[in-house]
Amino acid sequence: MMQFSVPTVSCHHCQLAIQGEVSKLPGVQSVDVDLETKTVKVEGDDLGVDELLAAIDEAGYDAKLIN
Repeated sequence: MMQFSVPTVSCHHCQLAIQGEVSKLPGVQSVDVDLETKTVKVEGDDLGVDELLAAIDEAGYDAKLIN
């Protein structure tokens, strides 16, 4: 599992946008966007940090790996 801080995530639209982009990546099994903690948790196989950050960026949000 990888966890990212996404300080600007604030609404249901944000959740859907991030989930949509990240779930397109090969190997992604689940994407959890938590509005309260402003984090995104991604589970899967052979996930690349750069690819995940690019997908979150494509959704319109800046993210930082926190684990």
